[in-house]
Amino acid sequence: MVASLFDPLYNVLQMLPPRVTGAILEVHNKTGAPLEIIILVALSAMSTALHGIAIRTPNGRLMSASLYCMGIGPPVCGKSAAMWEFYKSIRDFDSRLAERRASHAAFNDHPAFRDVLQLDATWGSLLEALKGTGNGLTLADDDCIDQLKSDVMKRRGKLNRFFDGPVKESLIRRDHEPLVAYQPSVGICFLTQPEIYAEYQIATRYVDRKSGLASRFLYAYTLDGRGPELPFLPTPNLNEVHTLASWFLEQRLQRLLAGNTDRIELRLSAEAESRWAQLKQNIDMRMTGDFQLVQDSAGRATEKTWRIAVILHCFNSLSIPASPFDALPPISPIPPEAIDAAWQIVQWSMVQFYKVFPPSKPKPPKPSRVKERQLEELRLAKGHLYNHLRSSGTDTMAWSLAQELSWLSAHKFKTVVAHMKSTKQVEVVEGKDPILRFSSHFLAEMGYQKSITSEMSSV
Repeated sequence: MVASLFDPLYNVLQMLPPRVTGAILEVHNKTGAPLEIIILVALSAMSTALHGIAIRTPNGRLMSASLYCMGIGPPVCGKSAAMWEFYKSIRDFDSRLAERRASHAAFNDHPAFRDVLQLDATWGSLLEALKGTGNGLTLADDDCIDQLKSDVMKRRGKLNRFFDGPVKESLIRRDHEPLVAYQPSVGICFLTQPEIYAEYQIATRYVDRKSGLASRFLYAYTLDGRGPELPFLPTPNLNEVHTLASWFLEQRLQRLLAGNTDRIELRLSAEAESRWAQLKQNIDMRMTGDFQLVQDSAGRATEKTWRIAVILHCFNSLSIPASPFDALPPISPIPPEAIDAAWQIVQWSMVQFYKVFPPSKPKPPKPSRVKERQLEELRLAKGHLYNHLRSSGTDTMAWSLAQELSWLSAHKFKTVVAHMKSTKQVEVVEGKDPILRFSSHFLAEMGYQKSITSEMSSV
């Protein structure tokens, strides 16, 4: 079902460029997959196509458009179908690289033909794909049970170093050969089920969040199942996204074949920088307010907003080329509309982050040994009193008899009676030997407990 006016997703879809929104809705109607998952894989696929493009941020850094995404949804909700729809052009481009390399002897060992899509998500393959000066990588998997247990997610400290932006890293591989990666560009998109991810988090004691790795991901979390499917629905907007993705990938390949490993740099327009300054001030003010529960995710709002703004602008500002071999025209500076749309997605992603990592509930204080003994004495005394009332067919009892039946001292029995009075289970009629009148609450509670005990003992 398409998002309603009261759905937070409505604001996201309203802010996105028409081409992107159209493609998302087309895949939603075609596959029936939840919108949350479709938005995530759409951003991830567009990010993958832009490995050759980066943003020169207002603080002077060169930041890639790579996104790290984790989609969490129930089984058979259409996660794989949504990923297949948006990654189709990327997979097609990737599958043809081997054939194109074999068609020309000079291309056999050319680094430009290194795959852009890596399905074997292991630490070894990650290092291999990062080797060199201009190679990008996307780890894509629509059933990430194995990946959650693999080196990619377990060796967080090392992987974090690749996520830290355009820095030179020198690592030692397992075979002790040095690896040098300049300005690595890494994208990750994993899709899994709520139960699997919850078990993974418990098994690792939420170390992803503690280490900071989780805060780098865009999350999409949903419990919605698969909706109606229209598999033969025309998808004109999605087709345009595929055409642009193939164009960006081909242009990147052509530059690498020509020996040009530099990425195309984009900048914010003056209006976008002014708009971002306003948003950043708003983010800083809200960090101690409504962002407090997701501070680690909100702390990376800046870089996520910039990356997403690049993605939306590139897939919105350019006209559809006649051929993927057409030269890529100059891309205009990023406008404020792209910043606003990207920020809307980042805000939405923080809500998704909260669903994945809700605040831990405080543990109830453990009762003291004295309190535990008192509760056990109360339970036993009430059981003795109930047995006598049931056998005698009455709801009253003299205080002296009740104390004798309870097997408690006078002081402890007073404590028991005081507790039952506070819960309106007994009324005390004063006299030389006070009378205890037990209420229906007491009889009902004890009768229920007795029935449960007898049922359990018979199992």
